[in-house]
Amino acid sequence: MHIRQKLFFLNHSYNTAFFLSLLCYTLSMCFVSVRADVHEIHGFFLLLFGWMSFGLNLLFLCWLANILYVVCACIVIRKAKSLFWISLPMPVLGILLFFCETIPDFETGQDAILSLSAGYWLWYAALLLMTLACILLRVRNAKKEPEYSRRFWV
Repeated sequence: MHIRQKLFFLNHSYNTAFFLSLLCYTLSMCFVSVRADVHEIHGFFLLLFGWMSFGLNLLFLCWLANILYVVCACIVIRKAKSLFWISLPMPVLGILLFFCETIPDFETGQDAILSLSAGYWLWYAALLLMTLACILLRVRNAKKEPEYSRRFWV
């Protein structure tokens, strides 16, 4: 495979990962993300009001992945190759909700058992795809640079 074919493949693959990520993120807002006993919480509601769970449980830390998602989307759009490392903690923050077993239910005053639904898994797939897009963008730009000027920490 010639270098032109490799570069075309890398350019095409990070764009594909980026648009699939946007599609998964948009779809996740329409589906139920979390079920807490009888309550169903949609992804759009969690996006808008997830910041209000500050200090309650891991839900707030998980919500911070949305901010990183927007920052990473700007990185891919602007092709800022040196900022790819910002995308690396995003999947870690996203998986934290998987380890949260209960969520406070303020109507009953007790903790409700938490179960994850399709919206959460679509959202997490979007996080993984955005991280992949940032990494592929970095690899693509590293291949274009001359060997003497390649620095992976910048």
